[in-house]
Amino acid sequence: MTLVVTERLTLTTLTVAEAAAIVAGDRAGRPWVDDYPTEGDLVVAGIVGEAGPAYDEDAPLGPMQVTVTDSGRIVGGVGFLSAPETDGSVEIGYGLAPSAQGHGYATEAVQALVALARAQGAATVVAMTDPGNAASHRVLERCGFVRDGEIESGDDGVLWRWRRS
Repeated sequence: MTLVVTERLTLTTLTVAEAAAIVAGDRAGRPWVDDYPTEGDLVVAGIVGEAGPAYDEDAPLGPMQVTVTDSGRIVGGVGFLSAPETDGSVEIGYGLAPSAQGHGYATEAVQALVALARAQGAATVVAMTDPGNAASHRVLERCGFVRDGEIESGDDGVLWRWRRS
């Protein structure tokens, strides 16, 4: 199980059990902030559930939950969309509950993801954003990413591609 500790956050692997609770909306005994999980967390948890036994909770580059260490509250999800590609690139994703936004947590979590990717041998870290998501653009810029074009994504329309080499 991956555990990454930053100055204010703890990132832990999203377990199969926690993914099932997210999909089921089972808040009982869980330290989730009131507006967690988000739609993105539901999507990721569904993918983990669909993977079944193929999902490896011990993989170093996978989906993780973001906990504010001082409060112990889970405020979002971050992680890697797949293992590194043959060109050494890996794609990250991240999202926080609205109540956790604006505190620098996303920047701190993305910096930790970049460091983890580098430690696992990734040469390039990639992220995709909605063109209208200025807050996410600022997070990536603060973390040293540069905009690297756009792609057409079937369900999501046009997305901006960001890269950090």
